[in-house]
Amino acid sequence: MLKFKNITFTYDDKNRNALENVNLDVNKGEWIALVGHNGSGKSTLAKLLVGLIQPSHGEIWLENMLLNDSTVWDFRKRIGIVFQNPDNQFVGTTVEDDVAFGLENAGIERDEMLKRVKESIDKVGMQNYLKHEPHQLSGGQKQRVAIAGVLALEPDVIILDEERIKAK
Repeated sequence: MLKFKNITFTYDDKNRNALENVNLDVNKGEWIALVGHNGSGKSTLAKLLVGLIQPSHGEIWLENMLLNDSTVWDFRKRIGIVFQNPDNQFVGTTVEDDVAFGLENAGIERDEMLKRVKESIDKVGMQNYLKHEPHQLSGGQKQRVAIAGVLALEPDVIILDEERIKAK
């Protein structure tokens, strides 16, 4: 379903590649975890996949579609991403509004939108927080709301870009 072919990426302000000659195949229905220290390129790979940045070299494929300027919006419709800091994703004044935002932008009919908002909020256990402001929630609650927003869009691929959890 996904193919990273010889992906290299260099940030302009760095003297080394963030990613170098990465090859990765992900099959439909497969779950994968990329594990590595801070700065190892995990978030960079996620940003490349949704076209927020462009590779210095290589190709990214989603099924039979090559990521480029003319297909980036098609990629984004099929890929949902929850970033490390959910605060950067919130746009709605309430949890309910925030989850609905992406659906409204996608032109989803109102009845379908209301159904998806309810289902996704229920899936993440945030039904008691519909009228709360996302920025007033705890860190874990914010992550669940961000996940609900992605689930509501029903993407083919979901990326969870998480920080490393340190054991005490």
